[in-house]
Amino acid sequence: MAGFAQLGLSSWLVEQCRQLGLKQPTPVQLGCIPAILEGRDCLGCAKTGSGKTAAFVLPILQKLSEDPYGIFCLVLTPTRHGGPGAGALPETARGHRHAGAPGRSPAQLQHF
Repeated sequence: MAGFAQLGLSSWLVEQCRQLGLKQPTPVQLGCIPAILEGRDCLGCAKTGSGKTAAFVLPILQKLSEDPYGIFCLVLTPTRHGGPGAGALPETARGHRHAGAPGRSPAQLQHF
């Protein structure tokens, strides 16, 4: 099984994974991390607790460290359950916007 380094993550990010106790990538991480690092669109579906948040956060953090300017990522979480997990994305970029709106209609969000 490939480790985080073999997926293309930088050594500093691999070390952070190790410190957090992440030893081996999960199937959703194996599928998503390389695609996101290549700049491709990615849809990851997996059970709760399978590592979906890390599957998109790790490559986003790597790309942010390389070039912290511009808009380059949109994370959609369609359920009330998924919203809080997506909010775990560290807000390290300047001028970022993070909106959590579970259960809101487009009309309610128009004044955001």
